[in-house]
Amino acid sequence: MRMDFEIYLAPGYSATDILALEDRAGIDVAVLMPRIQERCDNEGLAKAVRGQKRLIGCACPNPNYGPPAVEELDRAVREWGLKGLKLMAAVQRYFIDSPVVNPLMDKARELSIPVTIHSGGPPCHPTDIGKLAARYPEVTIIMDHMGYPGYTAEAVEAARQRPNIFLGTTRIAMEPAGIRAAVQALGPERVVFGSNGPSIWPDLALESVHRLGLGAEAESLIFGENLARIYGLK
Repeated sequence: MRMDFEIYLAPGYSATDILALEDRAGIDVAVLMPRIQERCDNEGLAKAVRGQKRLIGCACPNPNYGPPAVEELDRAVREWGLKGLKLMAAVQRYFIDSPVVNPLMDKARELSIPVTIHSGGPPCHPTDIGKLAARYPEVTIIMDHMGYPGYTAEAVEAARQRPNIFLGTTRIAMEPAGIRAAVQALGPERVVFGSNGPSIWPDLALESVHRLGLGAEAESLIFGENLARIYGLK
């Protein structure tokens, strides 16, 4: 099974359009996230993935809204059928290791769902994601972009220190040397494929990683097996 841990329901795209993009890459199952904005339409996302067996919905509530954001995440998982939490500090304007994030992380731990976290410079530096991961060792975290473009080494070090962190190939697949470094440092068991589509074509992102020549066993883990375990599909 091939999986994509991060593709977005961007304006002008339907669930059918997303699946068509994934078909070109040979992707079987994709984790679909809402259009990222201050207040994401998580309920609309749930409607888009309903009945789509190849799509897993991932909610992105804004922790700045406090208890209503936590209640929305709970409803998104228990009632709407979404399966994960996305934290997007760069757009929603908070620091990733701030206490404001704790209530959503508490809920993610309670719901036993994985958390995908945007990484880069402040306010979501990989070192700070590592601090958050240390507070929540029971929560599986996917660090998207691996700190790309300027903080890949810090992302690898954070994952080395915190075994609950997996590193995602989104965006960095366009300059994939950092992916090789992550695999060499952590093993392919700690890396998961993501396209960041539709802004990046999934088939091009996958081909970029494939050209690293990591081998069939490593590719099986990175392109699907790791993520299938994270989302309880294996």
